[in-house]
Amino acid sequence: MYLPKWAALLIGLLVAVGGVSLFALHRENQALQEEVKRVTHMIEEHPVELATFMASYERFLSKLHQAGTAQNWALAEFYHEELEETAEQLEKLGLEDDGVPVSAMMRPNLIEPLEAVKKAIDAKNPEQFQQSLSLLITRCNGCHTAAGKPYIQFALPEPQKPIRQVFSQ
Repeated sequence: MYLPKWAALLIGLLVAVGGVSLFALHRENQALQEEVKRVTHMIEEHPVELATFMASYERFLSKLHQAGTAQNWALAEFYHEELEETAEQLEKLGLEDDGVPVSAMMRPNLIEPLEAVKKAIDAKNPEQFQQSLSLLITRCNGCHTAAGKPYIQFALPEPQKPIRQVFSQ
């Protein structure tokens, strides 16, 4: 079978381009595998620390309370979003802490009660806001108890004071 020169050149060019492409894909694959190893090592060396998330949550909750009490609804909305994002991150992590399924506890104890807070903010209703925040804190405290840490409890303070942890027994 006779193959014209131009066809042979074209086939040769296609083989060369294909080889270069395969080599480039191989190098990219190696680079990605190295990145996966690096990230895996980083995660194993620096696991998620639940207390860090909870400290952020407490700070945002306190600021949400103060903003809502002052009827600064735009600021309350901002801190509501921060709380919601934090809870959703924890939910997605699939986190267990001392055998407690923390991530699975996020939706009923934080995300769902936050929906009532959002409705109160949207309605700009101070009474509804305080009631929904009280429910959220009750759920937080219930979650701590269910997680075997009943000594971590929070309470709504007087107006214009931050939410505070209860240290008395």
